Amino acid sequence: MYQRFSDETVYVAGSGLRCDQLLWGLVLIGAVADLLSTFFGLSLCFTEANPVARTMLDAGGGAGLIALKLGAVALLGAVYRHVRPLYRRGALLAFAAPQLVAAGHNGLLIARATGLCP
Repeated sequence: MYQRFSDETVYVAGSGLRCDQLLWGLVLIGAVADLLSTFFGLSLCFTEANPVARTMLDAGGGAGLIALKLGAVALLGAVYRHVRPLYRRGALLAFAAPQLVAAGHNGLLIARATGLCP
């Protein structure tokens, strides 16, 4: 049986979970993981490598970094609402992937600094 999906509705593996919902979940998990790992790393005397985030951190402390992340997610939401579905998913992936990589990198640095990793 041949089944067609519209541009608007793409389901993940027949589970009923929409692809967009899954990607938004990755966006939120990545953003929160990046923030938490950054704050933990800063508590270990690490420095922020991203110059924009460092400026916001210097200007407003932790609240500045949270404001930057919320602003980025809000901008992503605006893009999501105004582009075609295919590009929406691309935007979500383009936002989530670096956040997840940054959180993983932070986690490795923290593991090495705390002696959890040789």
